[in-house]
Amino acid sequence: MPKNTTKTTCPYCGVGCGIEKNSSGIVGDAKHPANQGLLCTKGAALAESMKMPHRLLTPSIQGMEVTWDQVTEEISERIFSAIAQYGPDSVAMYLSGQLLTEDYYVANKLMKGFVGTANIETNTRLCMMSAVSAHIRAFGEDIVPMSYDDIDQTELIVLVGANSAWTHPVLFRRIEKARENNPNLKVVVIDTRSTVTSKLADLHLCIENEGDTLLFHGLLRYLIDNRAVDMKFIKESTEGFGDIWGQLQEVKYQLHAIGERLSIDWHELRKFYDWFMTSASAITMFGQGVNQSAFGVDKGNAIINCHLASGKIGKPGSGPFSLTGQPNAMGGREVGALSTQLAIHRGFDPQSTRMVQDYWQSPVITNRPGLKAVDIFRAIDAGQIKVLWIIGTNPIISMPDSDRIRETLGSCPCVIVSDISAQSDVIEYADIVLPAAGWGEKRGMVTNAERVISRQRAFANAPGKAKPDWWALSQVGEKLCELLAIPNGFEYRNEAAIFREYAGMTALNDPSPYLFSLSKLAGITDAQYSNWQPRQWPFDGRRPFANGCFSTPDGRANFVWGEPMDANADHWWMNSGRIRDQWHSMTRTGHIHRLSGYELEPTVYMNSVSVAKLFLVPGQLASIKRDKYSPPVYAKVAVDDGLPGKQLFMSIHWSKWFGGRSNVNRIIGAQVDELSGQPAFKTWPVEIEAVEMNTYGIYLGSSRPLPAMDYQSYQQEKKIGVWRFASLECLTRDDFPLVRGEKLLRWELDDGWMMVIVERDSPQSLLHVVGFLAVSNAPIEIDYLQVLALMDQPLELESLLAVASSKARSQLICSCYQITDQHIYEAIENEESVSLNELQAKLKLGTGCGSCLMDVKILLKPSSEDEYLIDVIPATNPNKGQSAHK
Repeated sequence: MPKNTTKTTCPYCGVGCGIEKNSSGIVGDAKHPANQGLLCTKGAALAESMKMPHRLLTPSIQGMEVTWDQVTEEISERIFSAIAQYGPDSVAMYLSGQLLTEDYYVANKLMKGFVGTANIETNTRLCMMSAVSAHIRAFGEDIVPMSYDDIDQTELIVLVGANSAWTHPVLFRRIEKARENNPNLKVVVIDTRSTVTSKLADLHLCIENEGDTLLFHGLLRYLIDNRAVDMKFIKESTEGFGDIWGQLQEVKYQLHAIGERLSIDWHELRKFYDWFMTSASAITMFGQGVNQSAFGVDKGNAIINCHLASGKIGKPGSGPFSLTGQPNAMGGREVGALSTQLAIHRGFDPQSTRMVQDYWQSPVITNRPGLKAVDIFRAIDAGQIKVLWIIGTNPIISMPDSDRIRETLGSCPCVIVSDISAQSDVIEYADIVLPAAGWGEKRGMVTNAERVISRQRAFANAPGKAKPDWWALSQVGEKLCELLAIPNGFEYRNEAAIFREYAGMTALNDPSPYLFSLSKLAGITDAQYSNWQPRQWPFDGRRPFANGCFSTPDGRANFVWGEPMDANADHWWMNSGRIRDQWHSMTRTGHIHRLSGYELEPTVYMNSVSVAKLFLVPGQLASIKRDKYSPPVYAKVAVDDGLPGKQLFMSIHWSKWFGGRSNVNRIIGAQVDELSGQPAFKTWPVEIEAVEMNTYGIYLGSSRPLPAMDYQSYQQEKKIGVWRFASLECLTRDDFPLVRGEKLLRWELDDGWMMVIVERDSPQSLLHVVGFLAVSNAPIEIDYLQVLALMDQPLELESLLAVASSKARSQLICSCYQITDQHIYEAIENEESVSLNELQAKLKLGTGCGSCLMDVKILLKPSSEDEYLIDVIPATNPNKGQSAHK
């Protein structure tokens, strides 16, 4: 390794990409098995993510800065008092899927073995627990039996409820590469909407809401009817097939009936069934469209049933593959830092609780499951939980019924928050705040979606008094042990010491059916830990379930039946998810200007027919409610004809700092899967209608006082911000005061007014513009990018006015090089066709991280030479009023 190079892993999704920090910046690690040097837009911007504004730098109690000794003493006394007065279940902890394995381990040990409660949850409950529950029901253990290498060995990839081109872009590029190398590889996408992912598939089945279980029951029936099941495997390695076979005899599981129920052409449905039946190998990758449902566990088991019946499991290129959402959600599941698990894949049976307590030498051990995520906040409402410690997550944005979460946190006697940013919504409800070390400043292990354990390494000093989470947890643990007058169970010198203890604990699984064990690492030295290279468990190279033996007591996998649900009622259905360039509540990505142009403000997407039916206009604001009595969320209307029928879509990222009150989870109710406790984020009935605001505005400049708005969003640009806002009130010039050192030039417009704010001593002939504000009684359309370009330099007034009056709009395509659709239109103007290579030579489009290539390919078609060409429609430039792409 070159000198001054640090190898680490990306802190975003569950793909687990390797990163190199060297003297020239941050790049992908070409030797890491997960990404082989590739990065997505977010990973490519990691260097900028570390320049985070508003970092938390010091611990505080009730807003007063204190020392670490004072704050950890306060936390331990609060926990001790709550246990003494109300019992251990009065304490709860809510963690993030972005913590490191060592953080998880200390937290789990502290809560279950020393506080004595299983009320420890992670936001993994919100994205992965339905898959976890399906794994446990079928396999006896939460095992993902797949590897990324299987993508290169399969004949069929089925993506269910996953827009992987956006949510796991590096993984999807690997799928694309596998298709290039294997022309026989087929890709099927099953999704209720048409996405970038589905447009690049060989077959897209656009099913009705909640139709996944029925679809895969139909596949299993089709396999049985065509005698395409592996009876030898079924007899030797499974249980319950006979019961499933009996259930499938109903007419509704026949091909034509399923096609009618799911609104799919039965020829297309049969094509998918035939491909799965005749392919020697098949992978079914499923994401949040499966998991985030009130019936998510049954959906997962319906998928697994098809792999068990066909014998397409435990073999190269075959198996069910749940797509992990966060960088170490798998590691947290392995540790057991969840209320429904004890530790290391074990439950709360007497043998496991005794073995774990003996290993920890702890004073107590919880012997029953704790409260799941949604239930923790309900218990606070009921007065049952007195102390809540939130680490590395923002439940006000990520939890359903988020207005209720705000009220709940406001009523909790003691809220402790460990975070990196003061912009997190949850900070305002914290009694105690701890500044945490962030990515690049902390070190530890992470496990990705394919069970590869990698290192995160530090290459920068944590600012101020920020500390790693494991350290803060250990300090509280030590002080709690003093108060309890018991031996200290938290004397950890470093992360390697924690990992050694954790790895040693997994040896409890060695003489058991459980496959998960890291016991070979129980003696890992500090040097070996420091030099750790990515490795997949099991470390002996065994493929899980390759021998037909599973983690159940009898070694057999279970077929599990779930009754298909019908959600085809006459509602507007809200779906929520990620967009390509942002991460969760934008704490780490919102301040990066080149990631902010893909979705400029909170937006509700629907098809053009729905827009007309609701008497809406693209660019107008809509009011969206859970019901007629609930407060509205306002969002900008945009057309996406990939959304069928009454389907709506909003992204999850808009926290208070960036989106005001336009967070989609304000209108998503807290319905959960009864087994997994995972909320139904993907399908929620809503009411939507046009809303007429009396004031609309846009402000470009530095931070300034703005009046309270009913709708407001913030977008970060290179040097200044962009505020878009609207109000039900009629605002006047007096509502927008100047600040010291400014003067303004003001113009009355037909439907409002516009102000150019300049430095007070700026000459009239060559203005130094520091702000631009336009206010109107109608929605404002201004090409803000052109205004921004002129604000970087002194200019003549006429130039700014000419640009400000232009209503051309640009859509960002390439984040790395800030290439918009306008740039592409200009590059292909007067050309009959332009190859991708020629376009990249002109614009560098897609030559950075490459994430935009998925979007660009939708505009392209293969020529006879198999080179992608842009199909140029005559009269190209939309600035001239015509379309340039299809």
